[in-house]
Amino acid sequence: MSCLRPLTILLLSCAALLARAETLVAIDNANPPFMYQHEEQPQGLYPQMLQAIFARLGEPLLIQPMPWKRALLRGAAGEVGIAGIYRNAERIKLFDYSEPIFEERLLLYVQQDKPLAFDQISDLHGKRIGVIRGWSYTGAFDQAVREGRILAQEGSSDEANLRKLASGRLDAVVVIELAGQRLLQLPGMEHLTALPQPLSINPTFLVFAKQADQRELLQRFNQVLRDMRQDGSLQRLVQQATATP
Repeated sequence: MSCLRPLTILLLSCAALLARAETLVAIDNANPPFMYQHEEQPQGLYPQMLQAIFARLGEPLLIQPMPWKRALLRGAAGEVGIAGIYRNAERIKLFDYSEPIFEERLLLYVQQDKPLAFDQISDLHGKRIGVIRGWSYTGAFDQAVREGRILAQEGSSDEANLRKLASGRLDAVVVIELAGQRLLQLPGMEHLTALPQPLSINPTFLVFAKQADQRELLQRFNQVLRDMRQDGSLQRLVQQATATP
């Protein structure tokens, strides 16, 4: 009997671990340096942040890179959380939000010899603007696209959009500043430049569909996020993940 007790305890412990299901979080598979897929693995700032925070929480985590539009659909259905998402009026109705995990500066990139005066959204009316498929930028920009005032052309990645800009097929492309800094170092991008006025500065979040009932997890996530900001570990992680090679 005594020989069976350690085995029983071990089996019960294994069963308890298996019962703790992994939290599934989707990320964009093509948005470096923030979130992307490389050799079948999630890479970038947001996966590193999630892994560090969930490790402190002691919660198992599975990060799933996928096309952004699919991430939004699966997230809204309650199948996965979503990291690196912006907030807008429509999404607030669907999702519970964490505190901001980062801020992304969205800039307009143009050809150096074809400058574009930009101070407000109306300056983009009638322009062919490259955007990422499934992304929301700002309420005013999205509305102008819906109304046909901005001729948004969707692409699968920032690099693809910038190459279309370089070839003259677009008037401008919206790219996150840190991503744009890297891409402008690639061959063929030498004559592109960013406009000084940001289109917007957007905080990003971790969200779960309201029906997933993950508010308690988000509260604990927020506390660890605050702790990491206070002890400096979050800023060190950001600097490492976004350093330009």
